[in-house]
Amino acid sequence: MYTYKATVNRIVDGDTVNLTIDLGFRLFYTANCRLSGINAPEINTEEGKTSKIALSIMLGIGDKVTINSTGLDKYGRPIVEILRKDTTVNKIMLDNNHAKPY
Repeated sequence: MYTYKATVNRIVDGDTVNLTIDLGFRLFYTANCRLSGINAPEINTEEGKTSKIALSIMLGIGDKVTINSTGLDKYGRPIVEILRKDTTVNKIMLDNNHAKPY
């Protein structure tokens, strides 16, 4: 597992966030990142729209966050946990029923 600082660019849906990740040494990588361990409803459903709104409330555009990454998913997206004090945004999404375990 690797830990990085990142900046939120856009909330794609309830389980995907576009981040600019600081790799160190003035190297940055921008990508859609999949939130690990959760699966949100599809964006074209009412539940999916609600899930995206919930994530948007927790993560604002331009927010500086810390992430843990375990690698890439089958589509090449970084798989991440977004840290929040003593928990993760991923867990908050699960706890508030905006996503299911994956």
